[in-house]
Amino acid sequence: MPLFKLYRLITYTCLLFSSYSINALEIIFINPGFSNSIEAESNKTGDFWFHVSKIMQNAASDLDVTLTIKYANRNHILMKELIQQAINDKPDYLILVNEKNVTSHYLSKIDSNKVPIYFLLNRPSPASLKQLQKNGVNVVGSITPNNRVAGKSLMQQLYKKFTNKTKTPAHTLALLGDYTTPASTLRTQGLMDFLVQTPKVTLTAKEVANWSEQEGYIKTMAYMQLAPEINIIWCANDAIAFGAKRALTQLNKQSQVIVGGINWDSAPNNAYTLDISIGGHVLLGANAIINLFDNHTDLKRWPLFHSTNDIFQPLNDTNKPLYNAINANNLAEIDFSQFSKTRPDKVEFTIENLLLALE
Repeated sequence: MPLFKLYRLITYTCLLFSSYSINALEIIFINPGFSNSIEAESNKTGDFWFHVSKIMQNAASDLDVTLTIKYANRNHILMKELIQQAINDKPDYLILVNEKNVTSHYLSKIDSNKVPIYFLLNRPSPASLKQLQKNGVNVVGSITPNNRVAGKSLMQQLYKKFTNKTKTPAHTLALLGDYTTPASTLRTQGLMDFLVQTPKVTLTAKEVANWSEQEGYIKTMAYMQLAPEINIIWCANDAIAFGAKRALTQLNKQSQVIVGGINWDSAPNNAYTLDISIGGHVLLGANAIINLFDNHTDLKRWPLFHSTNDIFQPLNDTNKPLYNAINANNLAEIDFSQFSKTRPDKVEFTIENLLLALE
């Protein structure tokens, strides 16, 4: 090859990579949980947020996205500090979780520098979104699961399993996540929807357990002594449910009470098996990365919006391979770019298609 042609080729290649570097997509995600729940002794809320991040990193890698994840370790003061740091870094997009409404409340008080903000799993209420927009906060969209459906589905599945086992009256203990986080309040509404439609089921007690395995254990120990007729325990997440199972095992009542939760978490040390687990929403972080990638690629063609995804499914033999892969951190073998609208052969982001991608 003549030298001038080689020089021109090298120059073109350098310009191409320089242009790509300038336009590379940079996203920061403030994770409310722990970086590694196995190592964090203070974490009693399960592996959910750790798995969310791992799957997001898989998607980011497939799409050549620079994803930086900062962990708040369930510390709302630290979360605020991390949000401010992220805003100062001015990423292309900032992904936030509106846990206990702390995030939206904080954003309303600071200068967000017009950094595009995308909410994941928990978003502010319509009134809060309107106020944030009025305050100049650039909320570009969100993706959340249908938590109300999940709460109702969990109770439906628990009652179905209960009635297949016995004809005795159903007495339910509901262990909620918290009082304010949208996921918790909507799951509770779903539970109440089912109870209104099914008067045969008695709600014996309803108590907040703060998403915690330890509180699930303590509350179950207390209520099983106060109301020994309880035979169903509905839990806002799997961590609470594992705590309830631990208490029932200690009381030697594990075979008498049906227990279920939400998340598709694996039990600590595989010590307990839940009767029902509703999940799938752990995957929505990856969906968020794909949505932001598409928007960054063509703002007008693929705009962002607020979406609610009906991704929840009860764990069963069909979807268990995906559950196993999530809990083993083995979703790296899935090519998440196939779900991008930039692909002519794009497929829908569903549990069924993710299962096919695993095969």
